[in-house]
Amino acid sequence: MKLDPHIHSCYSGDARSSPKSIIDQARKIKLDIIAISDHDTIKGSKIASEISKNFDDILVVPSIEITSSEGHILGFGVDTVIEKGLSPEETVEKIHDEGGIAIIPHPFSSYRSGLFFKNEKTFKSLMGDYKLNNGSVEGVEVLNARYIIGYSNHRSNKVANKYNLAKIGSSDSHFIESVGNCYTEIIDIDSEPNVDDVIDSIKPNNTIARGKRTSNYLIAKEVFNKKIRRIY
Repeated sequence: MKLDPHIHSCYSGDARSSPKSIIDQARKIKLDIIAISDHDTIKGSKIASEISKNFDDILVVPSIEITSSEGHILGFGVDTVIEKGLSPEETVEKIHDEGGIAIIPHPFSSYRSGLFFKNEKTFKSLMGDYKLNNGSVEGVEVLNARYIIGYSNHRSNKVANKYNLAKIGSSDSHFIESVGNCYTEIIDIDSEPNVDDVIDSIKPNNTIARGKRTSNYLIAKEVFNKKIRRIY
């Protein structure tokens, strides 16, 4: 099954897609599961979950992209707001308390609040000892469609291999044309999964990151449009 776990809606503040348009696009390109992971809000996720009840070919998993004190963390499966500004360790603990799993998006990105960029202390704290497999994070994005330079994806993949993490592909979409450009293929899951099934399926050796980069032209066009909207 195809999952895009990291999509932004208009409720993020830096994106413009409505939850309904995201669902329509996801169904059009044959995604099976999506998560709207807006910045520090669950409004878009809740709206999408309600809309998806009208369809039997798309499942919406609740999610949120949380701004910790050191960088971004996805609370995949979380349907309540976790406050921003907490330490990464506190943030991950709250994600687990809410029944979700912690996925680190764009971990080595220098310009997008990558949690592990030049942050060895946090990396060691969350990853633990790879020999003991005692880290507190379940997954890491190894394919993020918005990366302009592929090195960050490559480094994330090495971390996933070493620390036995689920490999996540996601579009990190901020506009409708990019939904599903990268996605996570779940290998072993029920043919008609519920939210809990999806959360439980995100584990090492059960996910494959697939897809392509979002066009640099489209990203540049979106950045330009954002600047114009701010002016007017």
